[in-house]
Amino acid sequence: MSRTPRAAPAVLMTAAIGAVVVAEVGPVGAHAQPAMDENNRYLKLTPMGDRVRLAYTIFLGERPGAALRGHLDRDRDGQIDDREAAAYGAEIAALVRPAVTVTLDGRPAAIAWTTIDVGLGTPSVTAGAFSVDLVGWLCTRGSAHQLTLHDTVRLDRPGESELRLEDGPGIHLGRRTLGGRALDGLDQTWTGADGPLTLGLELAWTVDQSAARPADGRCSAGASVARGWWSWSVGIGLLIAVAIGLVIGGGARLFRGPRRQRGVSGT
Repeated sequence: MSRTPRAAPAVLMTAAIGAVVVAEVGPVGAHAQPAMDENNRYLKLTPMGDRVRLAYTIFLGERPGAALRGHLDRDRDGQIDDREAAAYGAEIAALVRPAVTVTLDGRPAAIAWTTIDVGLGTPSVTAGAFSVDLVGWLCTRGSAHQLTLHDTVRLDRPGESELRLEDGPGIHLGRRTLGGRALDGLDQTWTGADGPLTLGLELAWTVDQSAARPADGRCSAGASVARGWWSWSVGIGLLIAVAIGLVIGGGARLFRGPRRQRGVSGT
């Protein structure tokens, strides 16, 4: 018999930026396995004909995930329902957003998320590892582009981090550097805190007429301007709502230190 859970902290979840594959969500590295004691991070950038998709996955390890599940179960019924999972996903999205900064073609690009998915596997509070997947997009114009991305999210118990770049038909990747060094391939993995993305990724590419341009209206001429304003307003609303939720519900213990960037805690 279904139950009506006690309301999770009020959180506003609405639309906005980058992605993995158009309609798919899941850890960016589909091959990835959870760690036992560490939290992993996976980023994937996919330039397309009229946009860049960004996917950001935090994969909590077995022990950190098990410790955090009890906190997510706010009505204490032994199960993490959809509302409880969604509230946690919104908190993580609000914490990640200001720490992942993008400059696209010389202009700051506002980030918000079109998809926020908490992949529990099982809703039981006695289980372990789980992931939080954030998916969004950035609109582009023209055929030649430059992007700079910095990621200063600090995870508790940081394990593996992976950056992957994806090309495709009509996409011609050019100069790319990671942490100030040339990136010869399309991916790089590192372990621990303060990896090369704190120094930044720089990527240049061109597109031709064969590049994919999804007919979803997100990057039409009219939608571009409206959604740029909308993503900022949504982001502010999301942060305010999460702040209220943290006060009401006790938060998700996401701080590493008083002057450090917010991250995911498993303790």
